[in-house]
Amino acid sequence: MEYGDADGYSIYGQLTTGNDAGLICHECGQERAFLGRHVRVHGLTAATYRERHGLGRSTPLASEDLRGRLGEKATARVGSPAWDRFEAARDIDAARQESMRVWREEPPRPQVRHARAAKAVSVSQSRKPRWCGVDGCGRKHVADGLCRTHYERRKRKGDVQADIPVRARKGGPQRS
Repeated sequence: MEYGDADGYSIYGQLTTGNDAGLICHECGQERAFLGRHVRVHGLTAATYRERHGLGRSTPLASEDLRGRLGEKATARVGSPAWDRFEAARDIDAARQESMRVWREEPPRPQVRHARAAKAVSVSQSRKPRWCGVDGCGRKHVADGLCRTHYERRKRKGDVQADIPVRARKGGPQRS
């Protein structure tokens, strides 16, 4: 199915708004202010509903009107007595300590991380050095078969400019 095709009672990849500013369910055609709870009637979760009907993972399943009302309620709660109680009961240090306690009980597995790093180092050390593909350059390859200088020249000018000499580096690797 492609974006814009007919899909059940609506259009694939789109949420359709009904006459009363509610959203039309793709499955049954009913108009609802909040489809997230309604889709359970059809045996779906909100995520599977979105996936089945080509909606983005972050597509809200609430109507504009409902989202506006919920936003206004949330804004009104800030500074209320209930908000003050919430702020007073909130203990950031206790939350941080709990987080550290959980981490100490089941820390990340360092042996896996170290094993991957050791493997990456051994692979990089076992490779033969590659050299710049420009005739007579003798510098180590950095990207696309070119040394840093020729790579940058190609990137900026569109050509490696092999006829322009590269200044010799002091102590840099040179091919014999």
